[in-house]
Amino acid sequence: MSRIHPIVWVFIATIILIGAGVWFFTRSDFGQKTDESKPEPVSKAVEGTVDYPIVGREHVPEGTTVTTYNSNPPSSGPHWPAPTKNGIYDSSLSDEQLVHNLEHGYIWISYKSDVGDDVKNELKKIVGDDTWKIVLEPRDKDETMIALAAWGRVLKLDTPDYNKIKAFIRTYRNRGPEKTPD
Repeated sequence: MSRIHPIVWVFIATIILIGAGVWFFTRSDFGQKTDESKPEPVSKAVEGTVDYPIVGREHVPEGTTVTTYNSNPPSSGPHWPAPTKNGIYDSSLSDEQLVHNLEHGYIWISYKSDVGDDVKNELKKIVGDDTWKIVLEPRDKDETMIALAAWGRVLKLDTPDYNKIKAFIRTYRNRGPEKTPD
């Protein structure tokens, strides 16, 4: 009875591994290019949310004012090199810094500074109960009482809808092009 030479077994194992690798890389999302000019798709959009074309994600020097955003609040575009820490802020932050947070998958909730304390307190409660990748701040440049932004998306509310705010957070959080653990 003849024995199979060990080099044949190495050759067979190599062919199997190469075949498995080709199958894996062609069947999975690994290595597939997504359309970076659009926000990442979701199975069910939150009603009223507007998707905006992505207008870039390059860094500009801290202190630079960007005027090329295509939404208010901005939902993509040039931004400062360092994001802010998540949490609740009692004064306005820089749009250019917060856009970096959106790139990392954060949700940015902003409100007009003249909203009632009941609205501010409810927004603070929502953020306080769920502190992962959320920033809350007053922003008088908003066109509505409350605005929510995620990478490539904005929801504007003239009246508070806390269930819709929570749905926006669940649906669009961590959908930026840089998925960071923070």
